Amino acid sequence: MKMILKIARMELQKMFYSPIAWFVLIVFAVQAGIQLMQMVSGSVMSSELGYGTQALTNRIFTGGGSLFSRMQNNLYLYIPLLTMGLLSHEFSSGSIKLLYSSPISNKQIVLGKFVSMMIFGLAMSFVLFLTAIFGAFTIKDFDFPAALTAILGLYLVICAYSAIGLFMSSLTSYQIVAAIGTFATLFVLQQIGRMWQDIKFVRDITYWLSINGRSGTLIRGLIGSEDILYFILISGLFISFTIFRLKGIREKSPRYISFIRYVGTFVIVALIGYISTIPSLMKYHDSTRTNTNTLTENSQEVISKLKGKLKITTYVNIFDDNYWTGAPSNQKYDMSRYEQYRRFYPNMKLGYKYYYALPVDEQALKNHNRRFDGLIMQQALEKACNIADVNPKRFKPASDYVNEIDLKSELNRFVCKITTEEGKTTQLRIFDDLMRVPDESQITAAFKKLTMELPLVGFVKGHEERNVNDFGSRGYFTLAKEKPFRHALINNGFDFTECKLSTPIDKNIDILIIADAKTAFSGEELKNLDDYIDRGGNLIIAADLKRQDEMNPLVKRFGVKFMEGQVIEYNKGCTMDLVTAVSTKEGRKLAYQFKNIHGEQAVSMPGVVGISYENKGEFNYTPVLVSDTVKNIAQIDSIGSWNELQTTDFIDEVATFNPGQGELSGPITTALALTRKVGEKEQRIMILGDADCFSNGELSTRRYGFRSLNFNMGTGMFFWMSDNEVPIDVRRPTPPDNKIYLEKKDMPVFNTLYKIIIPALLGLAFLLIWLRRRGR
Repeated sequence: MKMILKIARMELQKMFYSPIAWFVLIVFAVQAGIQLMQMVSGSVMSSELGYGTQALTNRIFTGGGSLFSRMQNNLYLYIPLLTMGLLSHEFSSGSIKLLYSSPISNKQIVLGKFVSMMIFGLAMSFVLFLTAIFGAFTIKDFDFPAALTAILGLYLVICAYSAIGLFMSSLTSYQIVAAIGTFATLFVLQQIGRMWQDIKFVRDITYWLSINGRSGTLIRGLIGSEDILYFILISGLFISFTIFRLKGIREKSPRYISFIRYVGTFVIVALIGYISTIPSLMKYHDSTRTNTNTLTENSQEVISKLKGKLKITTYVNIFDDNYWTGAPSNQKYDMSRYEQYRRFYPNMKLGYKYYYALPVDEQALKNHNRRFDGLIMQQALEKACNIADVNPKRFKPASDYVNEIDLKSELNRFVCKITTEEGKTTQLRIFDDLMRVPDESQITAAFKKLTMELPLVGFVKGHEERNVNDFGSRGYFTLAKEKPFRHALINNGFDFTECKLSTPIDKNIDILIIADAKTAFSGEELKNLDDYIDRGGNLIIAADLKRQDEMNPLVKRFGVKFMEGQVIEYNKGCTMDLVTAVSTKEGRKLAYQFKNIHGEQAVSMPGVVGISYENKGEFNYTPVLVSDTVKNIAQIDSIGSWNELQTTDFIDEVATFNPGQGELSGPITTALALTRKVGEKEQRIMILGDADCFSNGELSTRRYGFRSLNFNMGTGMFFWMSDNEVPIDVRRPTPPDNKIYLEKKDMPVFNTLYKIIIPALLGLAFLLIWLRRRGR
């Protein structure tokens, strides 16, 4: 060990007596300063403009595109300049012979030079540490552990790059050739993860070998045993190669002996690396303050209830626009979205099956026919496979999987089928938004369906009610069952069915919905509804304009009544029959989705009828949504809202508040929640004066002047109805580092410090060392 440290000290002396090492440090410091100030100036500007700043540690230092991420992308420019002469200089100057003649082993030579690079890596890391110090003093509640983890990740990258550069330096006596060889090797290791990904056995090896993104998890603040071991193994692999290289030169070993050494070491490293990827053997530590790299507690609770083997089979259609998400070349990347889950439940097996079938969606089918115009199915398959550079034999017709999954009902799109050891199944889908793949909320909801019985929602039909399968503007398809829509309830744990009140309600139905019935209910139907209510079933009743007579018998037993006329209010730029209802203080406590429904963020309710109620003592009553409050009755133009009984034409006529005609001023309740205890459970009922607010048309409508939160209201209502089970609440604590203690006027000082003064101090240190050495 003493000899290794002695060699390292001698190498560091040579390194710091030469201008190259100082040049690298100075340029590295300048680049870090420039990148830091660019990130900080953006946050300072946002703060002074009043946009607000959030998660500043992540935004400036550890997130994607942040300081440390950018510095990682440029490390390959520095290390080859330092390592190119470690051994090649010894060969070119002949000093290697002196080392061979001394009582020093090949291992000591190589390890001594590598240790010198490790120490130099600490100097580079210290430059990064100075930027973290800046964050600690200028950012409120700076997440220092996360920043230190990121610096650790960058240090491990430096060490791995150094080991590679050391080996390349041992192959030639020309330093430039060694530098070019190091650049080339680093490039290959960065790109190898994308190579031969369609070959199953090779895919795992090349993906593991890829150095690109390996430190990404560390930069984000997650310490994983697999990533730490990867850098150790890669460094050890190239250090071993370097020792074998010197050993081969020194001993004149036969080529087959050298070949066995190299291959044997590679196989051992690859085997250990493969073992390190076994989920059950992986260990993690999330160093971020709010555990942003870890599943939320709700998700962890769901995962803890899983039992036995879990199989996730992904079906990928070559003709689907989402094919590339699950293409053979992208399998490893697609699998990565389950990594957080496998940390807590490693007993998962992932598989992929490829098929071909015409798209079901009308627009997607038109696009398909345009792309493959005039081609029969087999010809279209061959053309698509040729473009995607995959073997057509990999793809089977969708009919071959008919006994496994109904692909047509999934629109012949990318879909995952999750199967438990007991045979329970559910689906995960891909969505038509920017993110595309399911996130934690949808994945956890799918797993939750396998561990417990989630709510079955029954839509009452038979009286021309709103239809859950209706694609039109008045239907509820978007909210409930649109599979390509991420936030549709079917993608978040709910199942749906249709039923009639002419027969007793199925005992499996947990939530019953009656929306906008156009004809009256019979006595038998009302009795079946009462039986459902008596057993404690949850219920949603949504009336609409001119439907009071048909809907009032449904709510009569609660002491509730849909008022005559309709609620109107003054809304700039809109007709008076559009009510922008906001949540009450009590209503916001029912579901977290309701909390933001106030001010300019409201629920748009066109043609809403008011709700009056008399507390009968059996239920607890909570107004959830109300219309605008009266501002000044003496000034008619200032009245917020009222219940209009006379005017019906709000385009050609102007309604006026007339209390003499029985019109009531606002605020008027437009959504009412009722609760009571039935046995061990709490029965929950929601009564709404508007059936349009959750319709396909209203959810897709955008109006100037306020932000419609109808979807928040819809999902929040079902969240409350399901006893807060689904949709899964994956909210995380708000990061406290939301304030930067800088103003624009302070920036010149720190620009000078990090871009000029710190690099200048490094330059001064070099000058003093150089003058001292020259004086000797």
